[in-house]
This record gives sequence, structure tokens and C-alpha cells, in this order.
Amino acid sequence: MDNNPVVIADAAGVIRFWSAGAAKAFGHASARAVGQTLDLIVPSEYRQAHWTGFRHAMASGTAAVEGKAVPFPVRRADGETLAARGRLTLLREPGGVVIAAVVVFENSPAIFDEQRP
Repeated sequence: MDNNPVVIADAAGVIRFWSAGAAKAFGHASARAVGQTLDLIVPSEYRQAHWTGFRHAMASGTAAVEGKAVPFPVRRADGETLAARGRLTLLREPGGVVIAAVVVFENSPAIFDEQRP
């Protein structure tokens, strides 16, 4: 899994971890990505839906896609929009409060679909 693209964002949607695999797949160096919001990779046409779902997941502790392999729309640094298949996990404190979201993207030649999600 060392080469898999992995992105961790805190409850405010700020990127706190960006793996070497994410840098390679999405074209942003870790130094550029960490500290930015997820808008860095969420295509503008998907942002409203993304933030609505993200805020709901952080507040409720549930996400319909948690644990499922689903395509996520991703905008690379070069501007290309891709569907990157990944699994969302919500990180919770012992009391159940969600503190972060992790997406581990699949690392195979087929993870990127040139068709829009």
C-alpha cells in the first residue's frame, strides 16, 4: 500500500496527509497539498455536492460511501479531471466524534477512468 494515493483531511476539510502515491497520481507535491482544503483536488463542478456530503459526514458520523470502493472525481494539477476509485474511512475519537476523513485510492493502471464520474 506504500504507493497507493492516500489523502487524509481533518474535520474542516484541510489536507493533513498526502502520500507519495497521491503526489504521483494527482500531480501536487505534498508540500503544496498539505494545509490546503480538498478544493485542491475536487473539481469545481462537484464542490457543492462534495462539501454538503463532507459536512454531513463530519456532523453525523456517517457517510453513504464509507468502506465502499467508489469513483471520486479528482482534478489533477494539470487540470485533467479523472475518476479515481477509492475507499473512504471516517476517523473517530473514542467517543465517536469524527475528526478526519481518509481516502485510500486503488493503485493500479485502471484506477483512472478518462470518463467523468
